[in-house]
Amino acid sequence: MHKVLIIGAGGIGRRHLKAYASTNRAILSIVEPDRDKCESVKKDFDICDIYSELSIVDLSKYSLAIICAPANYHVEPMKICLENNLPFMVEKPLSVNMDGIDEVINLLEKNKLFARVGYTRRNSFEAKAVRAKILEGKIGILKLIYINGSQEFPKYRPDFQQTYYAKPEMGGGAILDASSHMIDQLIWIVGKPREVCCMFDRLVLEGTNTEDTALISIRFANGVMANITINQFQKPNTSSYEFIGTKGNLLLNHSSLNFFDDDSGNCKESKNYMEGLVPMEVHQNNFALQANSMLDGLEGKHCELATLQEARYNLRVALAAKQSWTEKKIISIID
Repeated sequence: MHKVLIIGAGGIGRRHLKAYASTNRAILSIVEPDRDKCESVKKDFDICDIYSELSIVDLSKYSLAIICAPANYHVEPMKICLENNLPFMVEKPLSVNMDGIDEVINLLEKNKLFARVGYTRRNSFEAKAVRAKILEGKIGILKLIYINGSQEFPKYRPDFQQTYYAKPEMGGGAILDASSHMIDQLIWIVGKPREVCCMFDRLVLEGTNTEDTALISIRFANGVMANITINQFQKPNTSSYEFIGTKGNLLLNHSSLNFFDDDSGNCKESKNYMEGLVPMEVHQNNFALQANSMLDGLEGKHCELATLQEARYNLRVALAAKQSWTEKKIISIID
């Protein structure tokens, strides 16, 4: 059993609590200053210890920390974990700017500590299948990717105007909050991004200072080009990834993966990785898979979750996307 410290017991913190509880491999404690949230968590979960702030915790008691604070508060707890040799997972995005990020990564490499970033889509069965097929050459040489990830966000978060989402300085908006999931998928499958251009705006959602729409184009070091389209107001829930290679295409529509290798319009292979399952239960199960993956990594086993270096590239793409539209130019990402 691993002693796991959940830092932040809001909505995302509760998802992690539920996930780690389901592994039967963790003893759970929380850091949460809000008393009402603490009482709510105590009713729903078996909690060992509750702390009002991180500074009073004896971190030597724990084997893993999960940082669930808003993105603009990620850097300091990461530094604290590193200074105390405590492995951690931090929620996405890594931060809202580059301040302190290189210091964190340098400390991580110096201390040789295990740490990952919480991009849950890497855990889904369909995402793993797509990556495996591309790496094995199913579609030949990958050249081009189209992604559309759009939905009616207020339906799922009716309180969005009162949350971090409404404030760009806290990591809200279509680019940092939503498209970073898709950017992570691209980095995981394709590699290092090199050039970014973008247009974005708040077209519909009122009561925020963040964008609800973005069109992002990325070119990678190996020449692959990708386009991400996202809006957060349309009625249909769209999640479409098309990977175009020299010998065929893979089309992932939500959890249904189709393979095409001619112009007939008929797919040659098809599989729905969520057939018969409830979408929200699958979403929570991805958190459980992530929790088990983190515990595996802690034990020295293979862990495919995003590294801090990968998340650093992700953040640089998101910031470059914003800079591109502000300055009306293509932004280069150089190591």
